[in-house]
This record gives sequence, structure tokens and C-alpha cells, in this order.
Amino acid sequence: MKITMDEIARLAGVSKATVSRVLNNSADGVGAETRQRVQKIANELHYSINCDNRKNGSSHAKYLALILPDITNPFFADLAKAVEVSARQNGYSLIITNTDFSEESEATQIRELVIKKLDGIILVPSGVKARPEHFLPEKWGIPLVLLDRKLEGNCGYPGVYSNNEYASVISCEYLINNGSKDIVFISGPLNVSTSIERFEGYKAVLQQYNIPFRTERYKHGNYTVESGYNAVMELERNGVKYSAILAANDMMALGALKAVRELGYKVPDEVQIIGFDNIEFSQYCEPALSTVQQPTFEMGAKAVRLLVDLIDKNAAVQPERLIPKLLMRKTTK
Repeated sequence: MKITMDEIARLAGVSKATVSRVLNNSADGVGAETRQRVQKIANELHYSINCDNRKNGSSHAKYLALILPDITNPFFADLAKAVEVSARQNGYSLIITNTDFSEESEATQIRELVIKKLDGIILVPSGVKARPEHFLPEKWGIPLVLLDRKLEGNCGYPGVYSNNEYASVISCEYLINNGSKDIVFISGPLNVSTSIERFEGYKAVLQQYNIPFRTERYKHGNYTVESGYNAVMELERNGVKYSAILAANDMMALGALKAVRELGYKVPDEVQIIGFDNIEFSQYCEPALSTVQQPTFEMGAKAVRLLVDLIDKNAAVQPERLIPKLLMRKTTK
């Protein structure tokens, strides 16, 4: 691909005129940060063009990238392991980057990975809205596959997902059939597709069983242990009564479990708790956490397979939606 000032401008998020000023060392009208960003992109593109072995058909190292929102979250760590194993089995090395749930950081990392001209990208988005940077890989001919989370905004990338609505439905139905109708739902961030879908499943079951949705039983978390703990403590301060908690991930469920036990409630006799993800620690806490098992390894392997098919220009690939299952342990009756 011939590199032009238009391409550099698109990657840097500036005008062609700004790129021209930077490359021609004009001091007028360009801030230091912008100048540095444009120069960095121009330098890296120059290097990649001259050194890209794909131009002459010779062999080259094969690299995929995995962009994650939070590598410290055990679910994403498990997902990364699954992707790495599958990438290696398919002859690719894997680069893993972490966005810390920052959409700005994600946009920057996509730009930088596009510049490096990797073979393909697997993205677990930090948000739900598609940004201009999300379309850069497509424009530059780099295949991209979404994993675990979806993007809105006319984004046509294929992906591999878990059926989150179904997971909430089977969890709520289990609790209702156990006699719990006053079920608290602790949501993850509502700018993330998994949180939105799990919340929608919860509301759908309440409607199906003619149970009113009550805002005081809905708490907003951020997928951390602390947010699950704080949600339960807030319920207690507000005098909200409940007999079950459905948390949108295991980290928040573990925080909720700690709070419930500190408050003196018996689990599961007085309060039942169900999480989501089946992280390794969930089976070793006391009492062991009932949770939804995501097909984590299968999701990672299928994402790599989709990406390899795109790289090899095989037949058109379709999104995959895998079915989770409920694991009953000691926090439910």
C-alpha cells in the first residue's frame, strides 16, 4: 500500500494540511503533542513500508493482537490464555494490550496496531459505541474479530459471544422457582454490551413472571469486587429487603457475598447469590459461588479460527453465539 499524507492524517486524526506542516517542519499552527503524534506515525509507517516482507512474498513472522479492557480481571485472563493457545496452534504469535476500560486508550491502541501492520486483531471492546478508529483495520485490509462484547454503530465485524440474555433468564428462573421473587440485580457498566444484555434478560424474566421491576433492587456496579460489596451495603443503608442477588459477573458476586456475610445474613438460607463467568476462585470461596459458566476457552478458540479464516480469505464467516450453563454450588438452595 502506498502511504500518503491522507492516510497519515486519518490515523493521526488531523487534517492533511496539519500533516503537511509537520512533515515540512513548519512551526505555525500545530501543537507540540499533535506534532509528536503525526511524526511518530509517519516514522513508523516509513519503517513498516520499507521492511514489510509481504511485498516481495518472502516469509515473515505472523502476529495477531488481542485488545482487552482489563487484564487483571480473571475472566479476561482466561480468555487471553485461550486466544494465545489457539493462536500458537495456528502458527501465530500473540500481542496482548490492555485498555483499562478506556475507550480513548482503545482507539490509540487500534491506531498503533494498524501502523504495525499485524496480520489480524481480536478486540474485546471497552464500550459499546463504534468510533472512527474501529474502522481503520477494515480500511487498511487488516481483519478484525470482536470477542465477548459487541459494537454498535453499523460495525460489520464478525464476532464470538456468549448468550448473555439467556444466562440471566436461566439464573433468575432458578431463583424464582426456589421461592425468591425479590431479586437484586447488580449490573456492570451500561456502556458495555454484556452488561446491557444481562440486565435485559433479568427484566424479561421479571415481566414473564409478573414480578414488578423495582429500581431500588437494581444496583449499578463496574465488574469489580468493591462495587459488588458497596452495592449490598447501600441496599442495607436504604432498608431494601431481598432474598437473592444476581450479579453480572463473579467479581461483583464475591464482593456481594462478603458484604452479606458481614451483615449477618445466612447464605443461602436467607440470601441466595449467583454470579457470572465461573472464574477459578468462585469454586474455592466459602461458601462456593453458584455461577454461570461461560464457554471461555471455546470462545477464544473460535475467535482465532474466525480471524484466521478472514486472513486466509476463506468463505464468509458468521458471528457465533455460544450457550452458557448454570453451575449450582453452595450460595443457592
